[in-house]
Amino acid sequence: MLADLHEPELKTAEELERHFGTNVARGLTSKQAEANLARDGPNELEKPPKPTLLMLFILQLTGFVIILLLVAAAASITVNGTGPNKEDALSYTTGMAIFVIVIINAGIAAWTEHKAGDALEALSKMTQAT
Repeated sequence: MLADLHEPELKTAEELERHFGTNVARGLTSKQAEANLARDGPNELEKPPKPTLLMLFILQLTGFVIILLLVAAAASITVNGTGPNKEDALSYTTGMAIFVIVIINAGIAAWTEHKAGDALEALSKMTQAT
């Protein structure tokens, strides 16, 4: 019904009253409300899709500090791989340790955010008006 109304924000209250067949003082009748509910569905905002655990993990890796740490790890591995001790496996430990810690941190943060989203959704369901 709203789709056939051109620029409803520019209409006066009286014009909208006539268009929707209602009365501002009295509101909709029960019959009109039931018909609107059947035709349009409940008056709710559409919820965006919940991000997956993988998406949360990837988003954790996009922070400035995390990118800086990944670049530092890559630089450490590159410098040690081209230096005089490139045959020594221990020369790569700093870069590899940074990579491992960043990945573990991103995993923990993604899991925590995922669980927080579940808890928030459960709280939202508990507080919905019926």
